[in-house]
Amino acid sequence: MEGLRRLGSGISALDRETDRLRAWLTGADDGLWSRSTRCTEWDVHDVVAHLASGELYNQHCLRNEIESLRSWGDWGDDDEAYNVLHVALRRPLTHHQVLDEWIERHTDVHAQWRAMAPDAQLSTSYGPYAVGLQCWHIASEYATHSDDMGVPVPAEDRAERLAWRFAFSCFAVEERRVPVSLDVHDGTGTISVSDETAQLTLTAEQFVAAVSQRLPLESVTSDPHIQLLVKKLKVLL
Repeated sequence: MEGLRRLGSGISALDRETDRLRAWLTGADDGLWSRSTRCTEWDVHDVVAHLASGELYNQHCLRNEIESLRSWGDWGDDDEAYNVLHVALRRPLTHHQVLDEWIERHTDVHAQWRAMAPDAQLSTSYGPYAVGLQCWHIASEYATHSDDMGVPVPAEDRAERLAWRFAFSCFAVEERRVPVSLDVHDGTGTISVSDETAQLTLTAEQFVAAVSQRLPLESVTSDPHIQLLVKKLKVLL
């Protein structure tokens, strides 16, 4: 399996992101929980509610019971509708209730994933998928949402964190068969992205942000062809 050969399992990266976020949330006061985030219309409470509902989904994948999630409400096949529904369901809860749910669910899920072989197959809404790669997807989601909320990352952790996020972002673009070419410039911290009409060189930070749908188009170009190229990279979250 190419992804696992390139990346290995993402469980260690997921553990680090989870531990950092959990420590930050455990010490959060009401003001922090109500603080706005980079996610439109979501405060910190809402983002954690979203993460809790994501772990609910992961629990159902482990049990091969994805369809039973319909008991929470019908969202068709629309992931965004699922997110909106589950955030709304958790808005009446206290901050600590949302935190407790997220902790309980992620503790259960991540322990099971940790005990599985990296190439063990999970049932997902997109079909069978290797648990080691799913760990990368969730680690990436946790990292992005931690940044959305403003969770501090110690200086000594930043280089390693960026390295794995960059490597996984490259893999994610290739996995989705996005019609672009990627040319990593080793030793420079940059990557060139091109298609049949445009070419752009991004820093590793910009590339990760673009793939995670967090790079403002106007921050890199006003050229409509290059903006369309950047939009093609939006494959995560």
